Amino acid sequence: MPEQRDQGPELSGEQVSVVKRVVASLPAELVALLPYRSLPRRNQPQFLAAMAGRTTQQVIDRAARRWTAHGYADALHSIDGKGIGSAVGVAVALVQAGECPYPRCEDGTDIDTGAGCRMCEERRAERREAKAAATAAGRSTGSVRQAPHRPGWWICTVCEDPGKGTPPRDGECASCRADAAAAAAAGQQLAQQLEQEAAARAADAKQGAAFVLELDEQAAYTEAAERADQDRAEHERAARKQAEAEETARIRAEIAAQFPDLAAVSGSVREAQEAQQAVPAPF
Repeated sequence: MPEQRDQGPELSGEQVSVVKRVVASLPAELVALLPYRSLPRRNQPQFLAAMAGRTTQQVIDRAARRWTAHGYADALHSIDGKGIGSAVGVAVALVQAGECPYPRCEDGTDIDTGAGCRMCEERRAERREAKAAATAAGRSTGSVRQAPHRPGWWICTVCEDPGKGTPPRDGECASCRADAAAAAAAGQQLAQQLEQEAAARAADAKQGAAFVLELDEQAAYTEAAERADQDRAEHERAARKQAEAEETARIRAEIAAQFPDLAAVSGSVREAQEAQQAVPAPF
């Protein structure tokens, strides 16, 4: 008897219903190529596992987007299209999760915010840096590989998105080349901005140093002026004292000339007082 293939784990009725709903939403041309217009039972668990973390509608939207974006529709309908080799393989590829490890990444976009997936951007930057390093070292960076199930299509060596026609020499799609050019322009702009900021800081530092020097000079001038004022005030006090002493001596001389007796008595009294002050005080 022929060997039977493993049919995989048994799915519940609800799970089978979800798989059938998604399969029915696939392009009619692809469904027509499936065995009995349905997904084989052995592939249903794989199909269902690829839908983890997404609603049924999100998976339907993913398949519809990839049918065109990944070149399957063109491969089937265009004049030079090579057709589809494995309808089951294409059906699974349309719904399976992407290669990004971030669970909310939906083909390079955060499904919750609609913004670009940062992890994908970091992975592309790392691949581009590794490629540039390999090129600089003279090593081969690898050739463009053919997209699976898409004859005439190739995979970008940076973002790993599919492209059609003749592969570019550097293996990068137009979007990645545009991103690289934009990154280079942004880096140049950032360098210019940093240079301008450094020049502005140097100018501010020079202006600050000049201001500090001006403050120091002003403080030195103020200190000198205050010292000059103090010297002048001291000189004026000494001059006043000398003038007062001279005036007192003049008055005494006049009094002594007019009243000799009073002057003698005043002198005796003064001598007595001075003598008394000179006697030591008793213990």
